[in-house]
Amino acid sequence: MDSKITRLSRAVINQAPVWVLFILGMWLVIIRPLGAQLALVPGDLGDARFNNYVLEQFFRWASGLTRDYWNATFYYPFQWTMAFSDNLLGSAPFYALFRWANLDQMSAFQGWYILGCCLNFAAAGIVLGRLKLKPLAVGAGAFFFTFGLPMLAQENHAQLLYHFCIPLACFSLWKFYQAPGLKWLAALAFWTVWQFYLTIYMGVFLLFLLAAFFILLPFWTPGQTFWQRLTAWPRCLIKAWLHANRTGRILAITAMVVLGLGLAGLLWPYFHVYRLYHFSRGWAEVSSMLPRLQSYLLADRSQIWPTASIASNLSLRHEHQLFPGLAVLVLVLAGIAGRFQTENRRLAWLHLGAALVLVILTLDIQGFSFYQWVWRIPGLNSIRSVTRIMLVVMWPLSVFIAWAVDGFIQQFSQQRRWMQAAVYLVIGLLVVESVFYNHKTYAKADSQARLDSLRQQIPESLPANPILFVGVSQQDSNPAREIDAMLLAQDLGWPVINGYSGNYPPGYNSPQSCKELPQLIKNYTDKNRTPSPTFNLELMKRVVPLGFDDCDPTGLGKTP
Repeated sequence: MDSKITRLSRAVINQAPVWVLFILGMWLVIIRPLGAQLALVPGDLGDARFNNYVLEQFFRWASGLTRDYWNATFYYPFQWTMAFSDNLLGSAPFYALFRWANLDQMSAFQGWYILGCCLNFAAAGIVLGRLKLKPLAVGAGAFFFTFGLPMLAQENHAQLLYHFCIPLACFSLWKFYQAPGLKWLAALAFWTVWQFYLTIYMGVFLLFLLAAFFILLPFWTPGQTFWQRLTAWPRCLIKAWLHANRTGRILAITAMVVLGLGLAGLLWPYFHVYRLYHFSRGWAEVSSMLPRLQSYLLADRSQIWPTASIASNLSLRHEHQLFPGLAVLVLVLAGIAGRFQTENRRLAWLHLGAALVLVILTLDIQGFSFYQWVWRIPGLNSIRSVTRIMLVVMWPLSVFIAWAVDGFIQQFSQQRRWMQAAVYLVIGLLVVESVFYNHKTYAKADSQARLDSLRQQIPESLPANPILFVGVSQQDSNPAREIDAMLLAQDLGWPVINGYSGNYPPGYNSPQSCKELPQLIKNYTDKNRTPSPTFNLELMKRVVPLGFDDCDPTGLGKTP
């Protein structure tokens, strides 16, 4: 027993760099910005609260408070509104656990956010540890993957937070190639499908990364003919099948079928919505969010690196904050220059090559981009913010910098100790870059005050089955006001004509006048070919308008 305790203590001590970097990141980068008593929520009053609404929709559905998950009642009476954007189904059960533990909506969102960071670090740390890298290297790679500057730049888009399946999927593909087995193929499918459930954006970009690995892996293998490289993957599949017993084959096939059906079940509502409303992104819209070379130098909210003067005329600049940090650049260059002859050398260079493939694929240079060919693939033209692919690129970069740190430690373990000190300084810079960052947060009290103010405007006399309709003045921040209406309606259990999402229903604009109500309803009836004017009239009678100064209650009973 004593020897087991001793071994456990020694293992914990040996892994101290990993734990130290995890604690520093969680406390200084994630929890500290939330303020005293966690009074602040990551993000702003717009997208962050929209994600909170989406998570709450799952909780209400799982708790039996809402019968129809996909038909969330914003943009009422339009249908399938949960498929207008990411749905977060893969992580929503975590949020529901916090709600079932009696946390309020915003506190549960904070718990969901913190847990996501823990899972990202754990997944990266586990994979890097399986590669037998030194603990300091594991900690550095996992820190960048979880708390790196590009990730912080997206903290307002909480739907992108959960990406812990990326390391696990890439590792499964690598293991399948190295030692073909159906279990690794099933694991690859499992982690990929779960990443789609976590966030479809990251699921699509993960497929890009896996495709890069798929192409590069055979050509990264020395001592093979060109034909052997072309047939590498079929040979892996055949070998995995022949080495499996009957039970293993049945389990693998069953798993693949179930996972395939699960992915189809997730994507079908989006296909249905596409057929109903023809959502897509034109090339002009997509090209504005393709990375430029300058994008990889931008970190405007960093307190250390002044980048405001770089590409000052770049449109949608907030989507182009892709600078990985000086520490990462130094480690990448050190790895390239050092060419450390360690066990994971080939794997590290494979990851760097895959990262370069994705960068080149999506880069816009003077209006030209290879990505235009990808954009033409059916379904992919709905992906707008291609700059977010950097969150996937962070994983191969994490592997490469972890290998570089490991190489330095191994090569200079007995001599030139100052080189090891230099590595510690660079990792210290990696931490400092993420710590000294201007975070976006909003106060719980401010959000609640907005909802309370709106709630106080509800009249005492209400129609049967009321529908909320909230005015948005020119002085209001449109997303914030629309989301006020959505959150209040969700709490009341009412439908609401207002809405905010990744897509808008046909003809929708934030209402500034009560006179816009008839046209908003008519947009629905025209689109859905509802012929009966009685339907429109009944809807009008149920509407409870708030925040307008031009509403005539008698006019709401007239046919639009």
